[in-house]
Amino acid sequence: MKRIFITGICGFLGSNLALYFQSLGYKVYGIDNLSRRGSEKNFKILKNRNIKIFKADLKKSNSINLFKKEKSFAAFIHCAALTSVLDGTNNISTEFLYENNILSTLNSLRLCKFLKSKFIYISSSRVYSINKLNELKFRIAKNKFQLINKKNHTTSSKGVNENFSVNSPLSLYGSSKLMCENLVAEYCNFNNILFVINRCGLLAGSGQLFKNDQGIISYWINSWKKRKKLNYIGFGGNGYQVRDCLHPEDLSNLINQQIKFLYKKKLKEKIFNVSGGAKSAFSLKELSQWCSKNIFFKKVGYQNKIRPFDLKWIILDNTKVKKFFQWQIKISKTEIFEDILFNDD
Repeated sequence: MKRIFITGICGFLGSNLALYFQSLGYKVYGIDNLSRRGSEKNFKILKNRNIKIFKADLKKSNSINLFKKEKSFAAFIHCAALTSVLDGTNNISTEFLYENNILSTLNSLRLCKFLKSKFIYISSSRVYSINKLNELKFRIAKNKFQLINKKNHTTSSKGVNENFSVNSPLSLYGSSKLMCENLVAEYCNFNNILFVINRCGLLAGSGQLFKNDQGIISYWINSWKKRKKLNYIGFGGNGYQVRDCLHPEDLSNLINQQIKFLYKKKLKEKIFNVSGGAKSAFSLKELSQWCSKNIFFKKVGYQNKIRPFDLKWIILDNTKVKKFFQWQIKISKTEIFEDILFNDD
């Protein structure tokens, strides 16, 4: 039986990956320190499915001693990390952010080397420069910011591609993810480990933690259902900010394709934008209109404050990854909204 190893296995993405690969016949292993709210619930679900979970802190060096002897693994998927762009400036200290994300990545690479596996790293769209993104020119149309299309080698109507600037400022969180990308590339190249880096956009679906910094769609829809106050923040207070989104099932399908590809040949390209792209893009205003239509009418307030990491617009151009792996996105943004509305408690 083929085996796969997933870090952060009890988180939103990790648990979805675990169930997906088990459904394909894999024996699934993973590690999680169960520090995040909601992870205990996922731990019980996965344990009941006979998925092997190590309760350990991946940022500690002794966490690599999980196996007394080497086992054969098809792939090692590293998605254990702090996930909020506010981390390092909120109740999570800067020191803890970098310690957690970087050391957990280093120890994942060490474990991957021992297991003689392929390495797949889940990075973030937040590695792209905040200043360069906010310097792009936009018009307001159809209740959202729309890019004034000046096609060049980094930007088009499809979004920003992998050549877009990664110069500071990124946010402390974004810089930690970029550092980890560089660590993955250096370590894997030196140790002849085949690897892929997936720069993921907004991942969304049922089972998230309902916090605005860890899944805005889930937070918005669930707050709407519970009649909690919601506010548009900054950029004129109209909710015109735009993101794209992707369901974890579509990401799982892609990773499965990537694993198959890595067993055939080495990749010339290692870094890919992974998102729903322009077809999945939405503004907060559009999401509010959907909620008014499908839940009940509600007015959204406005807070007149500027936050340093907020963006008017970020859509990832997913052309390269779709072409390279013949990847097709099956779950639309509307289906993502419905999944959250009808399947979250």
